[in-house]
Amino acid sequence: MFHLLVMLGTSFIVVQVIMLIFWAIYLVRRNVSIVDIAWGIGFVAVVLVYFMLGEGFIWRKVLVVTVVSIWAVRLVNHLALRFLPEQDDPRYHLLLRKWPYVNYPTFQVLTLFLLQGCLITILSLPFALMSQDELSYFSTYEVFGLLLWMVGVVGESVADRQLEQFKQNPANAGQVCDWGLWKYSRHPNYFFEWIVWVGFCLMALSAPWGLFSVISPILMFFLLVMGSGIPITEAHALEKKGDAYRDYQKRTSAFFPWFSHAKSVKPKEILKEEILPQTENQHPPV
Repeated sequence: MFHLLVMLGTSFIVVQVIMLIFWAIYLVRRNVSIVDIAWGIGFVAVVLVYFMLGEGFIWRKVLVVTVVSIWAVRLVNHLALRFLPEQDDPRYHLLLRKWPYVNYPTFQVLTLFLLQGCLITILSLPFALMSQDELSYFSTYEVFGLLLWMVGVVGESVADRQLEQFKQNPANAGQVCDWGLWKYSRHPNYFFEWIVWVGFCLMALSAPWGLFSVISPILMFFLLVMGSGIPITEAHALEKKGDAYRDYQKRTSAFFPWFSHAKSVKPKEILKEEILPQTENQHPPV
């Protein structure tokens, strides 16, 4: 247990150094979205720390580095292509409006970066536990956890791709994406991101102290559903799309995929459908 705490403490220091470096980059670029890059790199850094310090089965440590790196690189690439070339992720502006130290924006962003570093350390607990597991073969939990991780990564990739395709069509300007996976959940990308973390947790369950790994998917669920995920994303969507998004909220599940209700018709559209046929059938005045 002591060695596990040493690993977590070392990873915490390494991640906070990374966050400070990216905060310094922010001071030059003034683009807070760069924290997304730091988020992914931070996770790769901690699993490398666990690989070097962990005393577990070597191929299990290789597995941890592999799955986390694949997930992190895909996420960083997606977020960087979306926001860094143009402007900040508008969600961060909405978040920082409610953040402490509003009158000191530079310090405010610093606290955001350092908090991200703390979250990385806590969420990485399953990786530390697996890296300490000396069992010389892969357990059933690890096999099913890996399969669940695959489902999550593929599902999140598909959801992100469908949203990008929707946005690239000029005809969809100002409209709400409600096709593909987005027909069954308003945030399928968040749902599959959570599935990834459930997979990480499942892979760590067979390790000593493995039950502590449930902290990660519970914390991630809170962050996505009640923290900086859905609430901030939907506040921004309502600002941009108004009633169209409110209608989408009424007929589509927020997080867990489920069958959507029929798209509601606006009163003006109903009026138009009822009045026009009557007008066409009337005889012209004599």
